[in-house]
Amino acid sequence: MLPIHPGTLLERAISARGSDPEHFYREARMPRRLLEKVLSGERPISHGLAMRLGRILGTSPWVWIAFQERFDKAL
Repeated sequence: MLPIHPGTLLERAISARGSDPEHFYREARMPRRLLEKVLSGERPISHGLAMRLGRILGTSPWVWIAFQERFDKAL
């Protein structure tokens, strides 16, 4: 079984909020291209991005860091 990139989980979280990437990148005040690359699995979720995601999504940043670390270890 292939590991799931955290970007896939982020896409699901955005959708579960009733939002879409277009609105989310504005709300998160992040570059659109960065969000696109994370969602497509081209970029990892950095600690800084994890902090931002935690704040906006109401999760602990450590959740996103753990997702990324689990993905990295599975490769």
